Amino acid sequence: MKQYNATSKKWIVLLMLFIFCWSVFLPAAYADEAPQKIMIITVDDAVELGLSSYLERNIKAAEDAGADLIILELDTPGGRVDAAQDIKRVLYSTGIKTVALVKDQALSAGAYIAMCCDQIAMMPGSTLGDAEMLVNGERADEKYLGPWREEFAAIAEDKGRNPEIAKAFVDRDIAIEGIVEKDKLLTLTPQRALELGMADTIVENREALLIWLDADEAELLYSEMNGAEKITRFITHPNVAPVLLAVGILCLIFEFLVPGIGVLAVAGILLLALYFGGHMIAGMASWFALLLFLAGIILCVLEILIPGFGIFALGGIGCIVGSIFLTTPDMATALKYLAIVLLIMVVAAPILLKLFSKSKVFDRLLVRERLTTEDGYVAGRKEQAAYIGRYGTAATTLRPAGTVELDDGTRIDVVTAGEFIQKGEAVQVVRKDGTWLIVEKRRTQE
Repeated sequence: MKQYNATSKKWIVLLMLFIFCWSVFLPAAYADEAPQKIMIITVDDAVELGLSSYLERNIKAAEDAGADLIILELDTPGGRVDAAQDIKRVLYSTGIKTVALVKDQALSAGAYIAMCCDQIAMMPGSTLGDAEMLVNGERADEKYLGPWREEFAAIAEDKGRNPEIAKAFVDRDIAIEGIVEKDKLLTLTPQRALELGMADTIVENREALLIWLDADEAELLYSEMNGAEKITRFITHPNVAPVLLAVGILCLIFEFLVPGIGVLAVAGILLLALYFGGHMIAGMASWFALLLFLAGIILCVLEILIPGFGIFALGGIGCIVGSIFLTTPDMATALKYLAIVLLIMVVAAPILLKLFSKSKVFDRLLVRERLTTEDGYVAGRKEQAAYIGRYGTAATTLRPAGTVELDDGTRIDVVTAGEFIQKGEAVQVVRKDGTWLIVEKRRTQE
């Protein structure tokens, strides 16, 4: 009887252990093998700071929705290192399993993002690697390259991949027999990546990946880029940003030369606000960059209003160039921006001048009238010195050259000492400088 009771107790204990394992381990394993809810996040184009906030928001949405898996669909040539490191922080902070699907290319910072995922799938024709760090368009020195190389190795080791191969993505000095020669950066095709353990599978498309994950019946959630993120990514695109900057500056220049139009000023301010605002939202610029740019504009205006020795102009140009450098990741990008800005201004300025010349607006920009006796212009009938001290009214806006009608109706060509004088304002001829008569705003009347 005692033996029977002991045997019964043993079976009861075994049965309880079985039930425990069934209830705890089997559901977890099932959930791991067959995700029920998957978030699809698209990562394309350049990797920039605005991308990290987009990923963070959608990963949070995946967590809130109870997603079992996140698939990052990658097609990027790379981008900013600091942006990629922000994305690593976001990926490592979530408890949801992540899979990178390389659709076309995951290079440079894109390779780094792929390496941060738990699994990597590649589509036929895609590439992975080529992650050398560049500074000012040149290979970075060891001070920067070393930490970047070791970070790749650490991530690879953490995810169960070969750290030496990961280093070869970054450093062309690393040679691995049968894999990559010295002085060549490692870039892998899908088949080669699979053979070397840097990819987990090759799939034709997303649907094939879902089948491989045993998740073809899972509910799919799709990432959405909100309006602000779309605008920010568009504005900060390397091909768009310098155009906004150049056109904005041109609009302000022409508004200043042709006051009263209004539309150009609004357009210029809007474009520059988009440029600096977009870079500030993306974390690529601070208020200091904007203030430096505004200081540059003010100094350039002062140089026009108060002609001197070019000090204001040089200071203004320096501030504007400095502000551009503060909104770009490196010197190479800044120089590219400056080159595009100068090119656009050189090409667009003559076109705009030609367009303005066909409109009445241009009359405000340049004094077009030629002085003839038929029109009542009699400058030169007397010695110019005879006009010194005379009073009159600006017949045209003086910018600084223009025409003044004296009190007796005589019209003469004049210039100011640098100030702008609006049409209709009272003036006085104060002196003669070469062939020009110099006028000032009327202070007193004799």
